[in-house]
Amino acid sequence: MYRLHKKNPQVYTVEKLARDYRIMRQRVHAILWLKEIEEEEEKRLGHPLDDSVEQLLDSCPEFFNSHDREFHVASLPYKPDFKVMPEGWDGITKDVDEVHYEISMKEDEMLYREFVEKMNFNKKKMAGEVKCHKYSRRRPSDGWTFTVEKLGHQGKRGGGGGWKFASMPDGSSRPLNDMEKMYVKRETPRRRRRILP
Repeated sequence: MYRLHKKNPQVYTVEKLARDYRIMRQRVHAILWLKEIEEEEEKRLGHPLDDSVEQLLDSCPEFFNSHDREFHVASLPYKPDFKVMPEGWDGITKDVDEVHYEISMKEDEMLYREFVEKMNFNKKKMAGEVKCHKYSRRRPSDGWTFTVEKLGHQGKRGGGGGWKFASMPDGSSRPLNDMEKMYVKRETPRRRRRILP
């Protein structure tokens, strides 16, 4: 999978690999990232890593349960929904399975987007771009840079109102960079019920 994606990433995209191997897109992302880390580690050490576990798993396929495809299935609290229709009503009612499938697809897309966001954040964390230890939070010599949110009409905040910008120590301001936008997006609450993967 990793060799195919590395050889031609335009053809062997994450979606195509997920369809071909019948697994979820999240798993494809995780496999590709793991193989990237292994490749970097091999370059650093100068010799290939121990692959005895992979050879064992390849030689013993009975360890795995065969499946058609990994797919997120929404858990819905079903209850009877009785409606009284007028006499001349000739509308169309959707099948319960069809509605369940549409909801599952929407939830799967939401879970996929959140997974990619978290994975990109973890990549930046491993690369050292995200500072987590206490020494990185000490006050810089020229002062702090603050994120300020300007209120919109009628004093509204967030998506329905103002916008955010960075206030520099010298009093000037600038728009948020990509890293700051990522932090703002991570701290924004998701207004939805909890989805069980």
